Amino acid sequence: MQTATTLPTTYTRREIRSQIIHLAWPVIGEQLLTTMATMVDAILVGHLDKLSMAAIGFTQPPYWLIVGLFTGLGVGVNALVARFQGAGRTEEIESATRAGFWLALLLGAVAGVLMYLLAPWIARVAGAAPDVAPMASHLLRLLSPGVVAVCWSMVMTAALRATGDTRTSLVINVGVNVLNAALAYTFIYGHFGVPAFGVIGAGYATSTARCLGALLLMAILLRRKAGARLHWQSLPRVDWGLLKRVLRVGYVSSTERMVSTLAYIAYAIMVAKLGTAAVASHNISIAAENVSWMLASGFAMATAAMVGQRLGAGRPDQAEQVIREATIMCVALLGVLGLVFIALPGPYIGIFTNDPAVRALSASVLRIAGFTEAATGLVLTLNGALSGAGDTRPLFLVTIAGGLVRLGAAALFIFGFGWGLQGAWAAALCDWLIRAGLIWVRYRSGSWKTVSV
Repeated sequence: MQTATTLPTTYTRREIRSQIIHLAWPVIGEQLLTTMATMVDAILVGHLDKLSMAAIGFTQPPYWLIVGLFTGLGVGVNALVARFQGAGRTEEIESATRAGFWLALLLGAVAGVLMYLLAPWIARVAGAAPDVAPMASHLLRLLSPGVVAVCWSMVMTAALRATGDTRTSLVINVGVNVLNAALAYTFIYGHFGVPAFGVIGAGYATSTARCLGALLLMAILLRRKAGARLHWQSLPRVDWGLLKRVLRVGYVSSTERMVSTLAYIAYAIMVAKLGTAAVASHNISIAAENVSWMLASGFAMATAAMVGQRLGAGRPDQAEQVIREATIMCVALLGVLGLVFIALPGPYIGIFTNDPAVRALSASVLRIAGFTEAATGLVLTLNGALSGAGDTRPLFLVTIAGGLVRLGAAALFIFGFGWGLQGAWAAALCDWLIRAGLIWVRYRSGSWKTVSV
């Protein structure tokens, strides 16, 4: 991306859209790879037994809570690095990257150690049955080194994206996911002279692949000549002022992500009370919705980087151009996807199940999900835009409001009106509409243009 010394006075709509797509598609590809890797693990473990499948499921809630924390730290790093990139302040880009390095490493180590030590307690709190809890606890402990690696990598990747480099993380993730699949196949079933570890092999494979991916990212950061980079000689030097600025922006976003995850866990618990068919249909619809999340995440991250750079260059008018074009593109794309969900849910659902009851329930739910798509695109794109500007406090309030609406409406619709799973997804629709209205008001206020990071 261009620096403050070379930013043109104006961009055409075509140029802005080209830049958005250039930054967004590697992020979308990366999200797709991550989703596919999760599916591969589930397929491999699913051929073992029910206990193994249940055990691996109980490792997800703590993982996403920790990921939420470090996603917020990444927002702080992204906001600062993008501002420095836009202003052409190259030395401060490296200093901010170094601050993110130490924050992510130290906090990641704390998270990993706590996950290891508290694994039995986490498994019990997550609801693991007595016959599943020991296996889930063992898996959590095996995954803890990989958690440190993936959390550190997320923050360092945020620094790269802030300078316009979204491809490095894509390339690394291709390697990590291919290696994870190969190692999981080897360790779970026992091949090439390696004993069969069963579901525990998935833990070995995931942590090994993630740690190697982090080492590769470290090597790339050390070899870079410009932008977000690290040097062995200067690594011990920490700019405490920048570190505090990263935390000031990032802790609000971290809290937002963790609150959102907790709200979703509570929502999932309500759905779980509806029975096996409802849970199966819910999971199928969630898998469909993940497609829209992958697409919107690409636009959100591209928008965050471009908005931060233009604010750093003193061009809030260009930042607003970027937000407008990215929002139009994302809402239009997800709106079309929503129409597909409404008109043709059957072919997609058929990929997952042949059970008539599950298919019928999934179709009705997916049609409701279709009406949320345009609002989802608006919320996630504007969330990326305001995060890139460092305007994270209002986003926290928007998330709280949406979460309360979702949980309150779900309780009313499911248990009060007896609407079942359709009621749960109607509550989700209310959540997205509330968030869309609130975040649109914040964006239109223009206050994000003057936020200091």
